[in-house]
Order: sequence, then C-alpha cells, then structure tokens
Amino acid sequence: MTSYKKPGPKGPGIFSFITLGCKSNQYDSAAMAAELGFAGLSRGPVSEAHVIVVNTCMVTGPTEAQCRKAIRQARRANAGAKLVVSGCMTSGAREKIETMEEVDLVIEPSEKGMLPGLLGIAGSGGWWDWPEDPAVDLGDRDRGFLKLQDGCDANCTYCVVPLVRGKSRSLKPEFALGAVRRLMDRGASEVVLSGIHLGQYGADLDPVSGLEDLLVILLENGLPGRLRLSSIEPLEITPRLVDTMAKADGRICRHIHIPLQSGSDRVLNAMGRPYLSAHFGDAVRLLRKSIPGIGIGCDVICGFPGESEEDFNKTRDLIDNLQIPFVHAFPFSPRPGTKAAVMNDNVPHQVKKERVLLMRKLAETNWRLFAGSFVGEILETAIESRRDDVGRLLGLSDNYIRVAVRTLDEGVIPGRIVDVLIEGTDGDVLEGRLMDS
Repeated sequence: MTSYKKPGPKGPGIFSFITLGCKSNQYDSAAMAAELGFAGLSRGPVSEAHVIVVNTCMVTGPTEAQCRKAIRQARRANAGAKLVVSGCMTSGAREKIETMEEVDLVIEPSEKGMLPGLLGIAGSGGWWDWPEDPAVDLGDRDRGFLKLQDGCDANCTYCVVPLVRGKSRSLKPEFALGAVRRLMDRGASEVVLSGIHLGQYGADLDPVSGLEDLLVILLENGLPGRLRLSSIEPLEITPRLVDTMAKADGRICRHIHIPLQSGSDRVLNAMGRPYLSAHFGDAVRLLRKSIPGIGIGCDVICGFPGESEEDFNKTRDLIDNLQIPFVHAFPFSPRPGTKAAVMNDNVPHQVKKERVLLMRKLAETNWRLFAGSFVGEILETAIESRRDDVGRLLGLSDNYIRVAVRTLDEGVIPGRIVDVLIEGTDGDVLEGRLMDS
C-alpha cells in the first residue's frame, strides 16, 4: 500500500532519479522516468528537482545502508523536493523506509507505473508497469536496457529477492521484439537484455519458451544493433545458448556474467545453489572454446556462514585457474527472512573484508592479463556520450572492456559502434585509435 506524507507537484516540473542495484532496477527507473516525461516533467539534477525518486536495492546489508544514505543525501541536497522511494526495500524493509523523516512517498513495486497519478500529476502516458507495456526511455544513456524477466523461483538460502520480487515471469516474445526495435530506432546500437533470473526466461509462458528461442527470433528479425546478455546461471549455459551466441556474427556481444558465489561444493550446498563448482568450470571452458575472446564475469560471496579457509581457497583457486577477469566480490550479510539469516555466522567481519580484498586483487590481475591480450587487435566498441579528462572518447567493447579512443573527429555519434585498433593499456582502460570507416 502506498504511503504519503505530503502532496507532489500539480504541474510541470523537474525530476531526478537515484538508482541503486541491478540492471532490472535501471530498467524500472527508465520506465518511470518515461512516464514523468509524458506527464510534462523534465529531467534535471537532484538540487533542482521537484521530484526525486530513489530506486532501492537490498541484495546485501551494505547495499541497504547505501540506499538509506542516498535518501539522506538527496534530502540534504534539496529540502523542498517531493522524495519518493521505490524498489526492493519498499517490500522487504518497508518499516525502515517509512520511519525515515526524509521520505515523502513510498510506492510498492506493483505501483511503479502509476507514479504520475500517485504524485497527483495529470497527463500520464499510461505505463501500467512491466510486462504489459515495456516502454523504455533512453534518457542520457547510449545503450538501451530491456528487462525480459522479473522475479525468481529459486530457493537460495541467503537471497531475499524471491520475497520482494515474487515468482518468475517473462515478457512475451512479441513485446520483447517490439521493445528492442524501438530502442534501436531511437539510436541505441546496443541493448542489454536483463532479468532477475534471465536463464529462466519463458518457462512461465504459454507455450513454454526459452531464452535461446527468443534470441533466435531477435536475430532473425534483422535488428540493426547488437544484443548483450546480463547474468546467466551455470546450469543455464547450455550448448544451444552458446551455439546461438557463437553463430550470431557479432550481433550478440562476447560477454556473459555467471553467478558463481563460491568455489566450494560444500558451501554451494549450504547456499542452496543447484550446481557444483565443476559445472561453472565446464561452462567457462565451453564458452571460451566456442567464442574466442569472450569476457566472463562472476559473483562471489565471501564469508558465508561456515566458510572455512579451505573453502575460500577453493574459490580463489577456481577464479585463478580459470583467470576470470570480471569478479564482483562482496562480504556475506544476513537478510531477514532467509534461511542463512539464522545460520551461525561464524566468519569474523574482518576476515570477510580480507577475503573480499584478496578476491578483488586477483580479479585485477586477471583483468590486466585479459585486457592486455587484445593489444594489436581490433575491438568493436560502442561509443558513449562523454570524453575523459584528456579528451578521449570513451566506449565499451563487445567483450566488456572500457576503451579510450584518441580521435579529433567530433562527428562520431554516441551509441555508434566503431572499430578501434587497440594500441596499449592505460590504467583500467584500453587505449586505441579509430579505424577508417
């Protein structure tokens, strides 16, 4: 149920979004922003906004604390704005949000599409929440985001997502095709296909479908840009999915994120994860054999209850041996309502922090080896609408490496995919020059 403290603006004004968490949250913010735009508001900075929306995440305790901090900072930056909170915390930690004096309006996930009406603003464009109308506003982004799937039917012992996002549900293929086409028609050369449990796409549809089936439909329709997959579970890296990616002729990016969480089978079992560490290794090897140069990332939870030094070393050795270049490592934090919340959290906080640091250092080494292997090669790079502090164009390669491009050509269009000859590394980016068209 919606909670109000004071009314919103009655006419045109300025809105601003602060989005934390996953790509599904980014999609939700983009869709809400589109509705506010239809209602006559325009996007602006937090300090000038009449409406500020903080879209929250609660995947970990530190993330939840970061959301509350963002709410307080937004209020300090603009005392007179209507401050709205949406996202997972409005379901899983609502009482914490409602007691914050900075917050004026709390909206549940099912009410996101009704934001203008809840604010008392006339002129809504009619987005009544995903998946009925997957409208997406690009805003100032050079890539498009499309949420294909929401919710989760898994039973991981540490995860609160099924409690706050509900059961898995999928966007119909015809809606997905139309949304991707609209994004690319608006100028996005790359569209990221996201979901809470993307590999389960289509299992709830009638007739039952699958992610591979949807990718074939999208590829067969001759879309002008490329697609990027977000996160796929180890057992869902099927030979058919890999074959579809390999035969896409660059229209599906050479990049995939695989949630690992732990390299110890004992810990994976305690987490309720339905696979073994060997399945992760098999998936990585299959991807690399079929798609040379693919960028692979993973998640790792450090310090899960009962994780011994030996368990952690198994995770570190797996990441090291497979040379995974993109690793999102974070410390375990209990989430109320989950099975892990009542487990004996016997790993000291300092040990968790040390393990996270070790994992991040290993990932940095792996990234440098991976990125450095492309010096002298050409990477297809999607150009962004910004330059760095020395005037280089910035972009993202198909295999998820940040690229800085030296060029004097002011006519390079943001969002355009260009060929970049990589000439060296510069900190956390590759540096190169634009090839002739």
